[in-house]
Amino acid sequence: MMAKLVRTRTLWSVTALLTTLSILTVAYGQQRHEGMMARFLQKVNERSNVRVMAAFREVVAEPHDSTVELLIKGERVALGGIVDSQGWIITKASQIMAQENVDKLVCRLSNGDSFAATIASHDRKFDLALLKIDASGLNVIEMADTAPEVGSLLATTSPKADPLAIGVMSSAARTIQGEYGVLGIRLPGVGENVTEARVMQVFDKSAADKSGLLAGDLIRSVNDITIGSASQLQKAIRGYQPGDVVRLTIARGESDVDLLCTLGDRYTGVEGPEGMARHEFQNHLGGPLSSRRSGFPTAFQHDTFLRPEDCGGPVVNLDGKVVGLNIARAGRVASYAIPADILSEVVQRLKSEAALQTVSTEAAAL
Repeated sequence: MMAKLVRTRTLWSVTALLTTLSILTVAYGQQRHEGMMARFLQKVNERSNVRVMAAFREVVAEPHDSTVELLIKGERVALGGIVDSQGWIITKASQIMAQENVDKLVCRLSNGDSFAATIASHDRKFDLALLKIDASGLNVIEMADTAPEVGSLLATTSPKADPLAIGVMSSAARTIQGEYGVLGIRLPGVGENVTEARVMQVFDKSAADKSGLLAGDLIRSVNDITIGSASQLQKAIRGYQPGDVVRLTIARGESDVDLLCTLGDRYTGVEGPEGMARHEFQNHLGGPLSSRRSGFPTAFQHDTFLRPEDCGGPVVNLDGKVVGLNIARAGRVASYAIPADILSEVVQRLKSEAALQTVSTEAAAL
């Protein structure tokens, strides 16, 4: 009882700190100078000091064992949550699928054990992927019965004893409007040859540039959808979100080449306030944002400071129960999470789809 009282008092002091930081967030959000932004980030990092994290150690004592780290070549690309003791993991799909060496994906548990991980199924709408590892007897995340209230303290778990980060719930679950994916190329315009989707120009640092697309390439298909004109290409690409990975089949010289392209948004490759809205420029100054950070049917917002590779893992309430899965770093002080009740539904559906695919594959092998 005494330990719980001490923890409660400590958390109240943390609440006061976070309230102050939220006020500072608004104040610094009005400043344009990068020096001001740097001092703002220092204030945010105060949430990570030893005393603050120690206050939340008991909160994440159980859920941290259900949190995994997903790595490629030793570098973390995302976090994940264990949703079945037989080796099923849920995480952020685009953060995994956009990686060049996704076939080398490794899942590391809280005890340090590592396993090869494969993508069993995924959901484009919520940007969730179900992974499978060859393990059993794992600790499973425990979902909260009720959604957190606005203003609630939340902790983002990691495989380590301390939370990865802490924050405050900013707004209740809502639809996060989507954006069109962007390749970053110039196609034939009025008066030019518009009967084919031939690349006239590839913009520097765009999604197309990063994928290896070149001026002069003729785009024949997008994810096996045949492309016969510039307008067909535009329509096909607009069916995807920023952060989605598409396969482009192109004619280059005498050969056909397949390229994987992670679509950007209208700001990809654009630097400075002259190239984007000022609020978007300030958001990017806070650090890298998730490639896919919009278009979620349901998500709640919190002000936890995360990096894109910190997404995909659980966020818990003060009882250590999972209230959601971090799905995107969307702004300087805005992160999104898929609510626990929605997460449970999607996980069950993805497990069913994975089982059907397994049965189909086994039948084909016979």
